[in-house]
Amino acid sequence: MTFAAALIGYFIGAVPSAAWIGRAVGVDLRTDGSRNPGANNARRLGGTRLAAIILIVEISKGALAVVIGISIAGAAGGLASGLAALAGNIYNVWYRFEGGQGLGISAGILLAAWPLHFPVVLAVIAGVAYLTRSSARAALAAMVALAIGATISVTSGYPAGWGIGDPETAVLASGMILLITPKQIAKLRSTA
Repeated sequence: MTFAAALIGYFIGAVPSAAWIGRAVGVDLRTDGSRNPGANNARRLGGTRLAAIILIVEISKGALAVVIGISIAGAAGGLASGLAALAGNIYNVWYRFEGGQGLGISAGILLAAWPLHFPVVLAVIAGVAYLTRSSARAALAAMVALAIGATISVTSGYPAGWGIGDPETAVLASGMILLITPKQIAKLRSTA
């Protein structure tokens, strides 16, 4: 059942919702701006309202994947479905395994799987983005916050809230770090 949860999660994450929403309002996120089908590119090309809609949809996809995974196969299913949704978003089968940065969907995954750590990661992203004006630096700082949170969770029993518990939170954090970090490092190198 865990495999089924992962498969469903992958295809939830791979739904090209940002591109569809952009096209519906006359913006092609895949060919214009940074060519990233995410909220940041949507904000630049279509404004704050478009970015907010895309971000809400991406967060919802991440949360939905985790909830469906938990309903199919418990905490292991939520973990598998959440990480597979993130992989589907970043390595999208419909776009020759090219996709987004995975940040919006990650917020939804954290919200559903590890809600007590979600505000910490959100604060880190917002603070670093504000200080550096770099979404890549903010995302990398969030990965550090995930690693620290997972370490604290495993060693001291820091609660997960609803969603999944330990040791799944450590696996979730590790998987998110492995999936998100390479794209963010490449993004930093391309802007340097």
